Amino acid sequence: MPIVDARSFESGEWRADFDFGGVTAFADEQVLDFLRALSRLLLTDREARRYPDLATFGYFCRQANLARAISETPFVTSRFGWGTVVHIAPGNIPLNFAFSFVMGLLAGNSNIVRLPSRNFPQTQLCIDLIDRLLADPAHAPLARTLRFVQTERDSSALNALVAEAAGIVVWGGDATVRQFRALPKSPRCVEVYFPDRVSSLLVDAAGYLALTDEEARMSARRFFNDTFLVDQNACSSPSMVFWLGDSERIARAQDRFWSLLAPVLDADYAMDPIARINRSLDLMRDVITVGHALKLRQDHDVWRIGNAEVAGLPLRFGTFLELPVSQVTDVLDHLRPNEQTLTTLGVTPEDVFRQMVDRGRIPGIDRIVPVGSALDISFTWDGKDLLSVLSRRVQFPQNKAVAGDNG
Repeated sequence: MPIVDARSFESGEWRADFDFGGVTAFADEQVLDFLRALSRLLLTDREARRYPDLATFGYFCRQANLARAISETPFVTSRFGWGTVVHIAPGNIPLNFAFSFVMGLLAGNSNIVRLPSRNFPQTQLCIDLIDRLLADPAHAPLARTLRFVQTERDSSALNALVAEAAGIVVWGGDATVRQFRALPKSPRCVEVYFPDRVSSLLVDAAGYLALTDEEARMSARRFFNDTFLVDQNACSSPSMVFWLGDSERIARAQDRFWSLLAPVLDADYAMDPIARINRSLDLMRDVITVGHALKLRQDHDVWRIGNAEVAGLPLRFGTFLELPVSQVTDVLDHLRPNEQTLTTLGVTPEDVFRQMVDRGRIPGIDRIVPVGSALDISFTWDGKDLLSVLSRRVQFPQNKAVAGDNG
């Protein structure tokens, strides 16, 4: 099942053997078999093991993770897909498309996925492995329910498809969301949008300084995976770093943290020349916007800004705003309106959540996760339970003794 290129997509040739409108039951056993096989392949393939994000996707498809998601969805035995769902993947994240189509597939839908506009080796490798599985007679029927496509930016064929589809899932910036919201759609179309979001890291200085050298080195690697693997382009990649504690501990923690990140960057990161130019342009725009010089530290090709005024401005390509806080609830005063994920280091997500809520504050964020987990997409994203949204529940009277069915 090769990728449908832009010419073939516009001509409509690809629809000849695609089951448009195809629906299965929620968590159909054939789908589960396919996803379990895909997980094994992703986690054992020698080439795939070179990419941490492919491994993450492999774990996402593991039986235990699928079983947990299914158990948390109410009324699973009376759920079915809506039909064909169109997925619009962001252009700058290699594997977001894969997580999206798995959600649509598990919910019982046939799926058409527009791939990222940039060419990532992980994207092609992932599709190659999917194709290898779909060539197996045991999984071949699913090939009629899935298409990966490439399109022009303003594709008339894509717009017509959106008007016909039973559902649409759009991952992208605010402009992309506005574009697809405005398109004509079926009256019953299920629409899920993920606009621009931003994220932060909270480091408890005392907890971080108590880590062993090996634990601290691993934390640097995990932070690298959260941020530099995607040039901070992911909505869940931190752009602000909160340092919790007194000034003396914070200074020591900062020195340790950024120093341990340096060898990881030297070994595994090379900034694209265009990205380097854009980072400088971002900083110049920030100076113009705030109207004065910024407190800037440049260490190991990382730019660290100490001015809270830049919180709502673009911070990417190794640029971070650093802010000291004396207690966890101080973080809430600085979170941006579109804040999504707070990663933590030196303190557990549970403790952070408990301290925020116990002080009578409601966290304006959707996720609190340990450092290294920022990019781990789950079946609940931006506060939306995607398996429930992407599936249709048929209601009927049920015996209470058997109606529990997770509901």
